[in-house]
Amino acid sequence: MSSEVQETTVRVLVASDDQALTTRMAGILEATCSLSDARSWVEALESIRRHQQHILLLDPGLIQDTPKQSVAEVSAESPDTQIMIIEVPSRPGIDQIAFFNAGVHGFCKDDIPPTLLKKAVNAVLKGELWMPRSLITRIVDDYARNRRPSSQTDKSVNCLTPRELEVARMVHKGGNNKTIARNLNISERTVKSHLSAIFRKLNIENRLHLALYFNEIA
Repeated sequence: MSSEVQETTVRVLVASDDQALTTRMAGILEATCSLSDARSWVEALESIRRHQQHILLLDPGLIQDTPKQSVAEVSAESPDTQIMIIEVPSRPGIDQIAFFNAGVHGFCKDDIPPTLLKKAVNAVLKGELWMPRSLITRIVDDYARNRRPSSQTDKSVNCLTPRELEVARMVHKGGNNKTIARNLNISERTVKSHLSAIFRKLNIENRLHLALYFNEIA
């Protein structure tokens, strides 16, 4: 079954007040994506509301609120927009874990090679995460320190419907949205809807946390 993203042109918004950065990103992706740019946070949110971009490549220097508040603002305008943070060495460092916990799907440097940027965008479109191994290690360690007792985890899983549980177990096994949709004969949009419900019911933020969560009951 073809996914919604595959059936339409991939829409990407590059949000930064750095002209050189937006020009570089656009130059890499313009052959395969429909590109928009924004120079302020207000302009970015308006573009997301109007065009419902699939990917937001975000310079974190553009936001004024906390990561959680900023991601929530994007989700309010377009729930299906996936966010990738562009890290710029000349700007102050960011709290990657805070952005990840807020719901960001990827991180890349401003000088990421063109082939890797295209690969990262495609991965995030499929529901995968794109981040350095060092961050994954920190996330796993952080989760291990704060994980719930197994008995509480088992009980909370009972709130999931049979289909949600099926989707959650597929994520735990490493399945991306495209693979899950194909195996269950549903659309990728339906997979995303199930994941949103799962995250809400289990009070977790993203698929890596979900995979780690299910390690407790596997």
